[in-house]
Amino acid sequence: MIGGLFLERLVWAYGRHVNRTINNLATAFEDHGYVLDRFSMIVPRWRRIPAMILSARWQGGRLRGYSSIHPWTYRHMRVPKQLAGIPVFVFGDMILSDAPHFFYQDLDVQTIIDHRARKIRTFMYDEVPSGILKAKARVQAEHYAKAAAVFVMSRWIKEAIVKTGVIPDEQVHVVGAGSNLGVKFPRNPYTEANLDAKRLIFIGRDFERKGGALLLEAWDAVLRSIPEAQLVLVGPDVRLSNSQKNIMSLGEVQSATVVQLLLGSTGFVLPTLWEPYGIAFLEAFSCGLPGIGPNRMAIGEFLVDQHNGYLYERDDPSVIAQAMVRLLRERDQTWAMSGNAFKASKSYTWDRVFQKTSEIVTTSGDLVTCAP
Repeated sequence: MIGGLFLERLVWAYGRHVNRTINNLATAFEDHGYVLDRFSMIVPRWRRIPAMILSARWQGGRLRGYSSIHPWTYRHMRVPKQLAGIPVFVFGDMILSDAPHFFYQDLDVQTIIDHRARKIRTFMYDEVPSGILKAKARVQAEHYAKAAAVFVMSRWIKEAIVKTGVIPDEQVHVVGAGSNLGVKFPRNPYTEANLDAKRLIFIGRDFERKGGALLLEAWDAVLRSIPEAQLVLVGPDVRLSNSQKNIMSLGEVQSATVVQLLLGSTGFVLPTLWEPYGIAFLEAFSCGLPGIGPNRMAIGEFLVDQHNGYLYERDDPSVIAQAMVRLLRERDQTWAMSGNAFKASKSYTWDRVFQKTSEIVTTSGDLVTCAP
């Protein structure tokens, strides 16, 4: 007890790796007085053996297993007994005890199945056998039906989940996401120096999925219009040919370096081919950078065409090049879009996500109070 007040307590359940999203939202909860019992859903190797055997497939000249997605892998997963009565906040879709559960996610399995049926590439899920995906979807549906609430990043994925009929509309809540850069600017840091730089920045590890080939093809057209334009690639280790001019490929860099690169750029471009959400756009907005991206999945919910960037409809290099040229050349429009991008970033913070989720958590589950 602190000053006569009890702190609220949650089991904070996540996968094998703790990423910045998990850490940043955890910090927001803790800053508001929550006690979080961290629980990593790591499955012992011996428990994975049945799923490895069941999911084994001969693909591409080698034997592959899909135990990481097979529902059998996690069917015995439970929180320790001492945490069994505490409500659980899950980054995923697992039921880990009889206590109230709250899920937070940007994608559901049925959407992956639906996209594959429509011949839409799902990249990291393309090779997963359909039978395993369907089994996972059935288990996910069962867990949705048991959840106290499902928090999602976008309206797009809420509509997809509700359409399955396994959970009512009022139990799925759109709460958004926030920047993971770790910096907050009280005022828009974008200046005329950003306009003068004539530099665009791309950030993303998976160069293929993030539309890297489209970007490089479009870049040739940009240089024909603006020979002094520059492109910075952050994240992927890309081998560039001698003919690809004015491109700097940096590979993975520290977050502080990413911030400095954003602060020195004119705009952000991510012609991604499959992107359930797109936190990188929010990070660019937080530095005042207008964005360029496709009207795909959730992106159109925060990237508004000619308001805080350019939203295009076709994966056409000429269309993407046109958007890049406009952003670099039309200074007044780009300046106005920068202001709108920075203003939009204030609606996408982890504190805002906390405010939206905690209101539901406190009314949907019997929170356990504790003295730290």
